Amino acid sequence: MSITAPKAWRDDAEPHLALTEEENRLVTARWEEARAAQKTLDEVMDGLYREMAAANGARLEGKQYRVKGLLAFRRQAAAELDEGVPAEKFVRKVNDLNRYTLTFQPEHYTEGVRRTYALLHEQGFVIVPGFERNSWEDPVYKGFHATWQRPDGTLTFEIQFHTPASYRAKTENHPLYDLYRSRHVRRSLEGEDTTGRWHEEAAKTVQSERYGRGPEKESN
Repeated sequence: MSITAPKAWRDDAEPHLALTEEENRLVTARWEEARAAQKTLDEVMDGLYREMAAANGARLEGKQYRVKGLLAFRRQAAAELDEGVPAEKFVRKVNDLNRYTLTFQPEHYTEGVRRTYALLHEQGFVIVPGFERNSWEDPVYKGFHATWQRPDGTLTFEIQFHTPASYRAKTENHPLYDLYRSRHVRRSLEGEDTTGRWHEEAAKTVQSERYGRGPEKESN
């Protein structure tokens, strides 16, 4: 069932984040496409999990987050608009409305990622060019992301690959990660807002300490 036709929208917490009625219509329509794709993508990911659970120790985590919330998506679109990215361009490029997380024990991590790639290729999915990101060396977010779709550009979805430890750290760090990457905080840093700078540095330090090591070291 479609939700009520959208009107102009403004974020109560950050009023500078806003969408016109037309921008909100584009954003909401794209979100509804993702929600409609959920059943098919759930079946794809459940099949991957069953295939790899025994041999590669895979776990499918965070299923409650497999479709980004509409409010979060509106905020993301409005933040991009605030940075000069038109809504129509943003909704074409967004890659993580449908997103899934696979975890592997460190000793199975590399093979698990390779096996995931092979199984998705067998089903006709392809990597979206420019949407593979290895951030294991990043101090504030460690993991590997890849975005897939059908060759015709449909059924776009992201997979995040983690170890149990990095997934746990990511979950604990989420509020701090939002603070660290916040455009609102970064705008304050352009001036001499010492408090904002302290907040960002503290968030970065705590996140880095929680992650500690990459997958190739966890099993040592």
